Amino acid sequence: PTRRPTPRAARRPTSATSSIKTPWTSCRPSLQCRLRRPCFGEAEGRAGGRANSPPRALADTPLPLPPSDYGGRLAFAGRASTVKCYENNPLVRAALEEAGRGRVLVVDGGGSLRCALLGDNLAAMAVANGWAGIVVHGCIRDSADIGRMDLGVKALATFPLKSSKRDPGARDVPVSFAGVTVRPGDWVVADGDGLLVAAEELKL
Repeated sequence: PTRRPTPRAARRPTSATSSIKTPWTSCRPSLQCRLRRPCFGEAEGRAGGRANSPPRALADTPLPLPPSDYGGRLAFAGRASTVKCYENNPLVRAALEEAGRGRVLVVDGGGSLRCALLGDNLAAMAVANGWAGIVVHGCIRDSADIGRMDLGVKALATFPLKSSKRDPGARDVPVSFAGVTVRPGDWVVADGDGLLVAAEELKL
């Protein structure tokens, strides 16, 4: 009688193959959640039928990078003051030279990763003048020094190059990024999980 060939034994994964994981499962759970879900949220409470709306998740198109915490204060909140600029920061300095009165400066830098809109000197000015935090849709630098300051700072990334001083941009105008519009006077609440924006103070 003919002998049937014995089935080939299943290959056991070697150490090289067993260490290969999918991009998502190789992430830590906290990082996986931050990458899969939007990192900003908006609680709409303005007139016109939006009152009492729950916070909504943002951004059909995610940010190029999740915003990270760079300040020494992880959780912060306050009324928004805004700057819209692109790779230049004269109005960021002008804003932080004013009395902050516990406000949060929201800087729409167009998401540029080519230069920094905030450094340690401006961050120290913000602390001295009573700002609660700064949110930058762009880059900062001097992150080690900023991390020792009593200031909340969220930004997309760090980059060592200074910004230009040519085109100042616009001050205290509505700014939109990550699917949300922040208006001057909105209430901004931030912690290690992200940001919420609302027309009135959020009781958390």
